[in-house]
Amino acid sequence: MISAKIIEILMDKYIVVDEEHSALHTAILCGNMKKTKIYVGDIVTIIQSYDTFVINGLIKRKNMVIRPPVANIDQMILCVSIDMPKPDYTLLDKQLVLCISKNIIPVICISKVDLLNDELKIELEYIKTAYRFFKIVEISSNKNIGLDKLRDVLKNKTSAFSGNSGVGKSSVITKLLGENLFNIEVGALTAKINRGKHTTKYVKIYSLETGTYILDTPGFSSYELFDIEYKELKNYYPEFKDIVCKYQDCSHTNEGLQECNVKLAASKGAIDKDRYARYNEIYTILKQKDNIKYKK
Repeated sequence: MISAKIIEILMDKYIVVDEEHSALHTAILCGNMKKTKIYVGDIVTIIQSYDTFVINGLIKRKNMVIRPPVANIDQMILCVSIDMPKPDYTLLDKQLVLCISKNIIPVICISKVDLLNDELKIELEYIKTAYRFFKIVEISSNKNIGLDKLRDVLKNKTSAFSGNSGVGKSSVITKLLGENLFNIEVGALTAKINRGKHTTKYVKIYSLETGTYILDTPGFSSYELFDIEYKELKNYYPEFKDIVCKYQDCSHTNEGLQECNVKLAASKGAIDKDRYARYNEIYTILKQKDNIKYKK
């Protein structure tokens, strides 16, 4: 019996890599596994039956994400472009919440920094200040800026690249892997609406080197937090972590400045006020969804 990682799913065929023997196989599910949902990133056990490899077991996952549909992710590279399209901070905040809730290390990857001008430098400094609690990498795939640093971040981990359409995820991955080794379709930016075409058709793992894997995931422009409880949302904001409010169950939303030290910190600029405002928006949406769920 061999342990292997699912790196691609094509209909009912599963492409798996056996690191121990440096081998790549195409496998099928055995009968009792056909009702089990298998994701890219899953670790499975396989056996060889004549000339066919068969998946006969699934190793317990360390985590699983619905969108993108991947399992066993060590870190997520959250791509935002400094321009064209402008950063979607609400999307970024939701992605960060998802990562922390799933025990995935988030890395904010700011792309297209070769476009920096005086105006965009202000935008860059905002990101670096508001999100100073997270690891940040600045890159340009066009000018090869920051790619070596990004490679160091990726080393010996399974990393999913995620982000809004048009931010250059696939371009970065193509640079990392080498265009002559893999053919990753990259869509041209639609200038008319300043958004990229959705060109990544499925989730696939690529190997940079032994033990280092990256996933290119489908582009999207919305990001729903499917399984986050509104009461738990505050636990996924690292800037709130060491702030003690008057009441232990403080939601950091409707309480007054006398009771809520998080709100007080935001009012004084110790916490970015815009990120705090987006926290309130996300909290309200999650609470409304929760109320609707229990009214049914």
